[in-house]
Amino acid sequence: MAFVQVMTYTTEHRAEMDAALHRWLEDTQDVRRARKRLLLKDRNAADSYIEVVFFDSYEDAMHNSRLPATTMLSREFERWTVDGFEFRDFDVAVDDL
Repeated sequence: MAFVQVMTYTTEHRAEMDAALHRWLEDTQDVRRARKRLLLKDRNAADSYIEVVFFDSYEDAMHNSRLPATTMLSREFERWTVDGFEFRDFDVAVDDL
């Protein structure tokens, strides 16, 4: 079953986070299992973001979470957020349109 992880956070360090993510993409090119990522910027709340990451399964998401590069990325991201992350995990119930 498809799986989606949603992260919400506030940051004034978008450029640093983007650079760290690009390093992670290079470092995990052959081993990551994330299929797609959406970065959403809140129009009504300055520096607030939602990231939506798509996986083929929960197991693939857990594989990604265990990668050493993901641990490093998470630590970097954490220090650049105002109050840390809120994580939500979802099984995809319907995927249409």
